[in-house]
Amino acid sequence: MIKKIIIYTVVVIALTYALQWFVLEGLRRNKEGIYEKYNTIFLKQNSYSTIMMGSSRMFMHLDNNLFDSLTQSNSYNIGLPGATMRLSYACLRAYCVKSKIPQQVFLELDYQISHITTDTIYNFSTYFPFLQNEVLYQQFKTIDKRFVQFKYNPFYELPFLGINSLSASLNGWTKRSGYYDHYFKKGFFKNELYDDYNHVLRINKDKTMSEETKSYLDSTVVFCKKHQIKLFFTMSPAYKDAINGLKHKETIIKQFEDLAKKEGITVFNYSKDSLISNNKSYFEDSFHMLYPGARIYTQKIAQDFNNIPR
Repeated sequence: MIKKIIIYTVVVIALTYALQWFVLEGLRRNKEGIYEKYNTIFLKQNSYSTIMMGSSRMFMHLDNNLFDSLTQSNSYNIGLPGATMRLSYACLRAYCVKSKIPQQVFLELDYQISHITTDTIYNFSTYFPFLQNEVLYQQFKTIDKRFVQFKYNPFYELPFLGINSLSASLNGWTKRSGYYDHYFKKGFFKNELYDDYNHVLRINKDKTMSEETKSYLDSTVVFCKKHQIKLFFTMSPAYKDAINGLKHKETIIKQFEDLAKKEGITVFNYSKDSLISNNKSYFEDSFHMLYPGARIYTQKIAQDFNNIPR
């Protein structure tokens, strides 16, 4: 009886580890969409001269193909959903593990969430297939201690993956694409999903950015200096009602600009560009543009970049 229990236990453990491998490997096999983007960032060798980083406002607002056509650059967008400054820094470090150090980095500054602190990672389960990138794992482990279990314990990890991950894994194994996958190009998400406008207001009651944001922004500046990367700050537009609702927006933007002046960093501040901010049809919600707005914004950034003496 004891022998049977041991055999059954070993079989269950083996099957669980096999299922974990099957799901994660299927996610890594996706050739389009968010998982292919993460494959490129964390596991592949790249030689892009320009990197765009930040939150969803970066990967939905700065069109890499358009930017490259206007500036003769070779860029990739490593912006991440829900990324704070802490997560953006971790992503940059992890990208540079296997890839050539870029010549330029464009960093989106999210003045509307700069006051928050974090103890976990938005959509954390989407990163499970890529924890073999040791820098990514170590950085994530400092943010959320559960990543030790996520990496080594399939009984703990698999319930967090859920049905959506299984579906995406099967797409990887069968070489199919998900509904949103074809909207991703060079890490940029071309947002052509014309849903009803959803007013989302994030009221920052603090007059300053958090110590976490300051610390990881400083770390990003230091990292770029160390590797001789030219760093640019960007602030993309928000819809006018959202801008007016951010009580201390100008105070926080001034903090960003003071740091940029001190470090000699060029700032492309389009946070209240009237051509875009006043037009509700350019926005999916208060802080995320649809592609027509993103196209105009990208053209403006490209023009500014081309006007910088080299």
